[in-house]
Amino acid sequence: MTSTEQRLVAAAERLFAEQGVGAVSLRTVMQAAETNVAAIHYHFGSKEGLLDAVLRSRLDQVTGERNAALAELSGDEVTSRELAVAFVRPVVTVLGSGGEHWIRLVGQLLATDEKGLGVLSGSFLQRNARFVELLERKFPGVPRRTLDFRLTQAMHLTLNVLGDVERVRRLLGPGSTPRAWPLDDVVADLVEVVTSVLAGPSGERW
Repeated sequence: MTSTEQRLVAAAERLFAEQGVGAVSLRTVMQAAETNVAAIHYHFGSKEGLLDAVLRSRLDQVTGERNAALAELSGDEVTSRELAVAFVRPVVTVLGSGGEHWIRLVGQLLATDEKGLGVLSGSFLQRNARFVELLERKFPGVPRRTLDFRLTQAMHLTLNVLGDVERVRRLLGPGSTPRAWPLDDVVADLVEVVTSVLAGPSGERW
């Protein structure tokens, strides 16, 4: 990706997350990236092409790290918590590399069904095929549809929390500050909830 493409993707990622895809014009992206509209059309073809590039810019990172984590697990002995950690941690890595806007954007697309959702939903279960395979081994009597549903809900929850940690803190009241509830603790609590989502009813857990 050229430096111009990188600037456009970075600007679009931030603006789409802050204002919503529909509210952001190509001219606004161009101004933020200090380039011109012709550059957007040259590199991406259209606004939809730019959005597609934004979404794909970090998808491979998340998928690669998640598959690497899953490769270290034993299919016969894997726990729901180990699966939850493998699911959440790659998104935490994106957050640590400055990807908060990307996480927030993906969460918004899932919640609002805006254009771009197809890029995510069309590849989500395919990209997480190994994850689903381990879930099926862990819960052999649970229908595949139910496991897919649990996985998508784990995704919603993870993106919603990590896409705006400050908002999550504010929901818990004025005393919930970064010092009182540091990110490591937020992630630990998130992992526990995702564990419960993946495990399902108590009779199937762990």
